Amino acid sequence: MSKIEIDRLEISDKVSLSVYNEMISINIEGTNKLAFVNYTDELFEIIKKARFRVPNTPEKIKNYKYPYSNTYKKTLHQIVYDYYFGEDYRKKAYELGYIIEHLDNNGFNCNISNLFILKKIKNTYKGWNFDKEVKKSLPTIALRIYHIIQNKTFQITIAFNKAFVNEASGKSLDRIKLLYDYNYEIVLQDAEQMLESIVETNHINFDEWKKLYRYEDIRKSFEEEIELTEEEKNQGFGTLIFRDGKAYILVGESEESVGFVTSIPYDENWDFK
Repeated sequence: MSKIEIDRLEISDKVSLSVYNEMISINIEGTNKLAFVNYTDELFEIIKKARFRVPNTPEKIKNYKYPYSNTYKKTLHQIVYDYYFGEDYRKKAYELGYIIEHLDNNGFNCNISNLFILKKIKNTYKGWNFDKEVKKSLPTIALRIYHIIQNKTFQITIAFNKAFVNEASGKSLDRIKLLYDYNYEIVLQDAEQMLESIVETNHINFDEWKKLYRYEDIRKSFEEEIELTEEEKNQGFGTLIFRDGKAYILVGESEESVGFVTSIPYDENWDFK
């Protein structure tokens, strides 16, 4: 993989690409968010030739949930999935009742870490239940699932948006990351149960987790105790404070501001012991 940076590359009069931090961002005029794809030399060349459809009416903009290439006659997520797994494999999966699932429910996030196949009926259920619960739970936790193709694993990441004390340590939890084998349906089942348990019971017992869930490894960290200055106490939630050159986000909500962590990255090069 090559590391390059491109501030802006026009691929049509209404579509441009940028590359930064090994990520391709696609700006399609009329949409209110960027599309994202992980960078490789080959995938970048494919994306450059894609000629994305540009919505030109309010109704089309509203319904433009998945960037579509007129050149390849495929959605962006199909282009990325075919690059990694092959078009024949995807079409066979479609015949068997699978679809390409966006793990974070964002059709513009087409990084391979956000894509995997799932039975269509289970995707429908996920949209009606799990995806909604993830959004509702943000005042308490931010839960994400990642597909790591490099070593064929999954990770569940959990960040806490309010004080959540682990009884065994007496410390407030900051982050939890769980490593899973290459089975998305098992990961999704565990993630749904974790979400419900944490939000409803406000309790985590890691000894119980070992019995309840099917992860291969776990990493957890605790919040550092930081005394805020009077000036920092008056800052709005979602802003940053600094200690010894390290940035910390103030999380919480008030009438004036809201600042929640919405996701944290997965750990690279984490494999089974």
